[in-house]
Amino acid sequence: MMLPLHLTPLLRALAPMEHLNTTLFLWINASNPGAFAVLAGRLLANSLVYAFPLYVVLNWLRADAAGREALLQAVCSAVIAMVLSWAIAKAWFHPRPFAIGIGHQYTPHKPTASFPSNHLSFIWALCAGLWLHPARRRAALILGLLGLPVAWARIYLGVHWPLDMIGALATGIVAAAISLPLRARVVPGLRRVIEPLYRLICAWPIRKGWFLA
Repeated sequence: MMLPLHLTPLLRALAPMEHLNTTLFLWINASNPGAFAVLAGRLLANSLVYAFPLYVVLNWLRADAAGREALLQAVCSAVIAMVLSWAIAKAWFHPRPFAIGIGHQYTPHKPTASFPSNHLSFIWALCAGLWLHPARRRAALILGLLGLPVAWARIYLGVHWPLDMIGALATGIVAAAISLPLRARVVPGLRRVIEPLYRLICAWPIRKGWFLA
């Protein structure tokens, strides 16, 4: 099958990157792991991501107005990243390793587009959104580093390529940059909309002083 002439230079330019991607994948991907290693990998790959929305919820309960706006900025960034990730996957379908018979797969996954990683796009966009607020930069750095085991585990289990994670990092940063103009009006407006509902739902613990109003 002949490739369209206008695509040939692009594919030639991408060939060294794909070779590096495959080499790194085969170096990280498990070849014969024990049951404990697979279990630990699955927990990191599929469950650790829930720590990030949990961080947002728990910090909302004790944050002032500025802190809540930082959290909402991070959420906006994460939502934008999910849209970007979906659009990239639709525009350029890159198969997962197991879909083309490379490496070993140790966790179930549909053969959807691999690039960029949705998990890490979400995680690193949330962190990049927090980074926009100086008071939250330490948390952003810690949470960003916490994303690294998730990235490693998804490669280890054979459902992602290493460059999917680089793409996720770029997607998260771009998403945060796109969300930056929302900081002046949209994010404070969201806070003012959400807070009355929050105060209604959490009226009792707020009265007890456990949560901030």
